[in-house]
Amino acid sequence: MVIVEDADSLQAQERENIIMNYEKGHRAGLPEDSGPEPVGIYSSTDHFGILHETELPPATAREAKQMRREITRKSKWMEMLGQWETYKNSKKLIDRVYKGIPMNIRGQVWSVLLNIQEVKSKNPRTYKVMKEKGKRSSEHIHQIDLDVSGTLRTHIFFRDRYGAKQRELFYILLAYSEYNPEVGYCRDLSHIAALFLLYLPEEDAFWALAQLLARERHSLQGFHSPNGGTVQGLQDHQEHVVPTSQPKTRWHPDKEGLCAQGSSLGWLLQMLNDEISLGLILRLWDVYLLEGEQVLMPMTSIAFKVQRKRLMKTSRSGLWARFRNQFFHTWELDDDSVLKHLRASTKKLRRKQGDLPPPALGRGCVVGIPQPV
Repeated sequence: MVIVEDADSLQAQERENIIMNYEKGHRAGLPEDSGPEPVGIYSSTDHFGILHETELPPATAREAKQMRREITRKSKWMEMLGQWETYKNSKKLIDRVYKGIPMNIRGQVWSVLLNIQEVKSKNPRTYKVMKEKGKRSSEHIHQIDLDVSGTLRTHIFFRDRYGAKQRELFYILLAYSEYNPEVGYCRDLSHIAALFLLYLPEEDAFWALAQLLARERHSLQGFHSPNGGTVQGLQDHQEHVVPTSQPKTRWHPDKEGLCAQGSSLGWLLQMLNDEISLGLILRLWDVYLLEGEQVLMPMTSIAFKVQRKRLMKTSRSGLWARFRNQFFHTWELDDDSVLKHLRASTKKLRRKQGDLPPPALGRGCVVGIPQPV
């Protein structure tokens, strides 16, 4: 009995220490917890907020053109946002998302795509209540603290241990673990919430996460719930769809089990965060928020399309290693080319009725979680 009481007391003290560090904020951080030391905070920070170890060269002609193009597109996007009911299901919206959402209005676009303001207004105190409950009782607090310390640390927002954005990320994940106990917490959610925090305030980012996991079209509940069937459904369906859409490589994935290994959203999210530039991650994320789970397999399929010739020269025994390496190389194309390939693949799979996994048990929303509005 004494041992149990001591263990409970120790856990309570550890929880209190973790909470105290986040409430103290940056003052609680140690020097060794800081991100990479930049040469100059502005000269070493790129367009997306990523800190580099050396001073960045001047913008290239291509980058300057992209910035000018964003300014031109912003006025068109503002007009569209002002008439959202007219444009929200239009081809023009799809066209403009694939062309790129201007950075300075990305948060506004994400907000309307996920209907954040309406669901927030219908649940005015929910986030605050869940955050306080999470501080008191979330069983995931230690893992969340650990993962927050390593999420997007090269970004200027998340560089400082216990800095403002790390605190917001920690509170969002604590709150969500109580808000949706069936999912609780898993490591992918730290990356997802951090992406939202780049462009949304704290409570809006919480509701963005909640909406994403509640909506059947995105199927994140199925990927992260123990009872969800989305992963298996996507894996089973992909074994059929990718060989159908890329018949010249059919014998390879059939015999190597390649498709089943590559379809996990967790693996895809890790790849997007570890292997691709933030600019491309954000553009792929924009498309995912718009299109839903139907773009997950096209993201895999374009790697087959772009790397088909190299894959066909690979022996069966080395196919998976080659595919994984070449998958990353696919994203080294310029961003516009990647999005062009993605849209073409999405259209092709739709024509073949291969855009969505088959129905699977557990894919619906969890009872008690606010449905999308």
